[in-house]
Amino acid sequence: TSERAPDAQINIAEAFAAEGTAASADSAYAAVVSKYPRSPRAATALYKMALSMARQGRRPDARTAMDRVVREYPTSDEADLAREWLRTNR
Repeated sequence: TSERAPDAQINIAEAFAAEGTAASADSAYAAVVSKYPRSPRAATALYKMALSMARQGRRPDARTAMDRVVREYPTSDEADLAREWLRTNR
C-alpha cells in the first residue's frame, strides 16, 4: 500500500530484465500497470514491457502495448516515445 510500491515493482522488473529473464520482467511490468494504473510509473512500465516484447520478436504484442500507452497515458513522456516507435515500426 506504500506510495513507493510502483517504484519498487519497476525496480524488480528492471532487475529481471538485466538478468535476461524477459518473461519475468514482462510479468513484473504488467503488475505495475494492473495494480497501480493511476501511478505515473504505469506508463513507464507499459512502455518498457512493449519494448521487451519487440526485442523478443513479438511485434504485434508490442504494437498493441504501444497503442495502449498512447491511449491510456496520452500526456506522458512514454506516450511520445510510443508514438515515435509506432511511426517507425509499421
